[in-house]
Amino acid sequence: AGDLVEFRGPCGGFEYESNSIKHLSLVASGSGATPCVQIVRGIMADRDDQTSASLLYHADKESDLMFKSELDDYNARDSRFHVYYSVSEGAENWQGGEGHIDKDMISDHLAGPQAQDHKILLCGGPTMIVSVMRSLSLMGYSSEQIFVYGQFGAEQVRAVYGRNAKLSSHRL
Repeated sequence: AGDLVEFRGPCGGFEYESNSIKHLSLVASGSGATPCVQIVRGIMADRDDQTSASLLYHADKESDLMFKSELDDYNARDSRFHVYYSVSEGAENWQGGEGHIDKDMISDHLAGPQAQDHKILLCGGPTMIVSVMRSLSLMGYSSEQIFVYGQFGAEQVRAVYGRNAKLSSHRL
């Protein structure tokens, strides 16, 4: 009793405002889908929000994909949202991608690097974050288009884009 404990967090928040951007690309792995789903819910709940959103979501297996039925419902009923899943090990009847998120998945399911008014949010483990950022960099996306959730996001961006990389804002 009497011990002091210091808490910090949540770390790495992103503040989304309705209609503040034309297209939002979300890339998540594992439980990193949670903050992405919160943004998708906000967009889907606001009929006046004209933002389109795409989610690339990776998990080890289909049963690990959190919020899948909710995301599938949004995908089926609202043209503003697109979701694409990838798993490490797909069952025989699996309809999504297999393997980690790569350049082909990015180019097939996200707006291109020259798209105007486009932001990319990454949320997941550090290996996925750095791997996806390397692909984004090779494809011509600028560091200012990318926001990484978490307390080490700026360090991860600089690890890929260089220490003088321009960083994205947490606000749109």
